[in-house]
Amino acid sequence: MQARSDFNVPEGNSQADCADATNIRTDAHCYANRLKRDPAVRNPVLLVLDDEEDIVEAICALGQRAGFQTVSSTRAAAMRELVANARPDVIILDLQMPGEDGINALRYLADIRCAARVLLVTGMDARTIASAEQYGLRRGLAVIGTLQKPFAPEELLAHLEKAYAAMRPLTSTDLEYAIEHGELELHYQPVIRRFADSSWDIASVEALLRWNHPIRGLLTPDSFIAMGEAHGLSRAMTDLVLQRGIEQLKAWEAVRMDIGLRVNVAATLIADIGFPDRLERMLSEHSLDASSLALEITETAMLEQTPEALDILTRLRIKNMGLAIDDFGIGYSSLTKLFAMPFNEMKIDRSLVGKITESKEASIMVDALVSLGHKLGLAVCAEGVENEATLETLSGFGCDYAQGYYVSPPVPAADIPELVSRWDRQHRAVAHGHRGRSS
Repeated sequence: MQARSDFNVPEGNSQADCADATNIRTDAHCYANRLKRDPAVRNPVLLVLDDEEDIVEAICALGQRAGFQTVSSTRAAAMRELVANARPDVIILDLQMPGEDGINALRYLADIRCAARVLLVTGMDARTIASAEQYGLRRGLAVIGTLQKPFAPEELLAHLEKAYAAMRPLTSTDLEYAIEHGELELHYQPVIRRFADSSWDIASVEALLRWNHPIRGLLTPDSFIAMGEAHGLSRAMTDLVLQRGIEQLKAWEAVRMDIGLRVNVAATLIADIGFPDRLERMLSEHSLDASSLALEITETAMLEQTPEALDILTRLRIKNMGLAIDDFGIGYSSLTKLFAMPFNEMKIDRSLVGKITESKEASIMVDALVSLGHKLGLAVCAEGVENEATLETLSGFGCDYAQGYYVSPPVPAADIPELVSRWDRQHRAVAHGHRGRSS
């Protein structure tokens, strides 16, 4: 059979419907179907190389079912031309094609630094398959799995759907679905507080959003927050963080764990006059004191001193919620916000804090910012504390709060009680009684 392109074969091809097993409903299957319904998504290309024509046809049909355009050949000699012209995203490669064995094919793909995901199929024994897979991986190829002939259609379909879903860029439609169907979750990063004896305890936690993606795993905010903000999903994400964070705060209170909560709020959201009252009701419904919550306002350069912004921020402070100006020290317009708006905390950006042990200039700047904050009546928090030397330097500056991976990375809520207990055992030589709230 000559090289063949099946770009226009309809999804309902009888080969794809030959087995009930192809109707599996896994996370990958559901996510792939969501992608296929999005008109903005272009189908990726699957290249199938196998010397058995009936297997090629069946694989192509399953590939189309998973969302791929397919290109195929039963001739090993056609591989190089097809790889060059079709630029496949996924390659299914038979290791035992006449004229060129699979290892030679893998060597060629590695030599040209082919970025396609590779799935190996063969009728050989499992040990030989595993050896070929290791060779491909060690040569830098994205080998996504192996299949031993004869293989079940549903097994191949699962591989294809997972590959299809993993290679697609995330879209606002995906994020909206994640919000509606509970794929977003919270992790919490501790914030420590300094005492007069230069010891520190965990006073609060910052709620940080994570996307538990069905295919890509746990995604950090860098992967989706900007996209969400650009497509009008900021309020939905913020409401989710506030609601779940407040519920978790109540759960910790129920086990006599007195700890504060910090939540990031984009400056673009400080335009809803009803926000302070709505937030107060959320706290009241859980019988929580407003002082247990601090809002960290991000993108402060965008926060204009409009009557509406001053209205909202001032009412939040009147209701006794904390307000921190976040990422301070990197924005040219941040300084005027300190006295023109009702913040009660300055949070120094990690780009400065992380350099204080190696840069004299950064050390002088952070020391000056701590002093400035205190003279303006603000508590000061340093983020990006990665080692003990940085924390000791901040303690010498008189910094009030600190946060960073030296204390702990963000962790699930279930890990926080033990983390707090362990930190106190290791870092609090003197008991100071009541565990305080966020500023």
